[in-house]
Amino acid sequence: MWYFSSPEWANKIALIQQDKQLTYQELANAVSARKNWLLAQQVSRVAIAMDNTIEWVLFDLACQAAELCCVPVPSFFSQQQTAHLLNESGIELMLTQDNNSPANHDATDSPFDGVFITRLVVQNEPEIPIGTHKITFTSGTTGQPKGVCLSNEAQLNVTRSIADTVALEEVRHLCLLPLATLLENIAGVYSPLLVGGTIILASQEERGFSGSRLAQPQQLLTLISQQQPTSLILVPELLSLFVGACLQGWKPPTSLRFIAVGGGKVAAGLVQKAHALGLPVYQGYGLSECASVVSLNTPAQQDQASAGAVLPHNQLHIEQDELVITGNLFLGYLNQPESFYPQEVRTGDLVSLNNGFLSIDGRQKNIIINSFGRNLSPEWVEAEIMATGYFRETLVFGEAKPHCGALLSPAVANITEEQIQQVISMVNQHLPDYATIGTWLALAQPLRSIPGMVTATGKPIRDKILAHFSDQIESLYTDTFSPLSTASGATL
Repeated sequence: MWYFSSPEWANKIALIQQDKQLTYQELANAVSARKNWLLAQQVSRVAIAMDNTIEWVLFDLACQAAELCCVPVPSFFSQQQTAHLLNESGIELMLTQDNNSPANHDATDSPFDGVFITRLVVQNEPEIPIGTHKITFTSGTTGQPKGVCLSNEAQLNVTRSIADTVALEEVRHLCLLPLATLLENIAGVYSPLLVGGTIILASQEERGFSGSRLAQPQQLLTLISQQQPTSLILVPELLSLFVGACLQGWKPPTSLRFIAVGGGKVAAGLVQKAHALGLPVYQGYGLSECASVVSLNTPAQQDQASAGAVLPHNQLHIEQDELVITGNLFLGYLNQPESFYPQEVRTGDLVSLNNGFLSIDGRQKNIIINSFGRNLSPEWVEAEIMATGYFRETLVFGEAKPHCGALLSPAVANITEEQIQQVISMVNQHLPDYATIGTWLALAQPLRSIPGMVTATGKPIRDKILAHFSDQIESLYTDTFSPLSTASGATL
């Protein structure tokens, strides 16, 4: 077992969850028991729809050991997205923490405490590349999540590369992101296990999260202070929280030695401010199609303004400013046989490479990446808003912000702010939480009446519109962590 490579670790603590803990020997025994049980079920594809728990880790490792295909189910997916995931991947067995199965089927007890099972009937056999052992679903830029197929080998290549490059001793890692997030799965579970570290697991409620949003930031800070970790993984929004909390008097534990931040572009000024406050922050870059981390800053080698040095398991080159990666790649997209066994990944990211450090300069595609690291297409959300019939124009924004916002040109005369909010709330009910509109600005005049805002065919020129309204947009984001259910707006 790759995660039990030293007999000296037998009595070391591997996993902690509240008052429960497992040594490395107990971990190995528990994984073997679950592997044998899974093999007896005679299934090929297993979905894990659980919170950050010891059982999540055990069953994930058991699927690896049994060479079954594991499909993590993100807790922030909408009911429709979860149904899409289960159907597209042809899940035969789903593991949950209670008998309220997200598949709308009755769940039954398993032999393992606190784990329930749901057996599903496969309607259509999925097309999956040979060698796939994990399917990680992206958040879905247009509402339909895309399944990225990965081999165990590709995941372990990244695991070893991170462990060797970061080279931390006596790791005590607290998982803050959901384990269904590939970055936390590989860098937050596999890499610590590879070096005999300890992994601390806390529920969504203990971490202060609701779906993909941080609803109780103080709870998260308290958890970190209590657990005294040596390492954490953050998205940009959580880094902003840390910096703000430090400025307001929060003292991060002195145990912290490595805070990785990824999932979206991080302002160089934010990283510099974090370092000035004594936070050991190191920015990285990665994508699911490369089994997560591609580049990373480390204590031994860093450039605070960059996304780090390229890790040794990758090969990359730049074509017309676009980053192209070869080497350690995914096996293809689920149910897209034309994508199977790629020789390269064209990332769509515009980059520069200086002395081995990668800088992300922009993107070719019109995709928003919010500060929680979720990707979405603004056109998708705009179409949902326009379908209400209440607006003649809308433009959705939210790059590097905690939630989406919208510029709205009402099609209904004398519509009130309260009525606009009712319409937006109705639209939000049909969107996953990371795509909902948290703030909006009603325009006094249509975009098409402002020179230079739209093309001759009426298509909005996004960069110019966002620049024109930049001050008003920034003023909308006054409370980063306000719940989205209290979305607010303004009128020009």
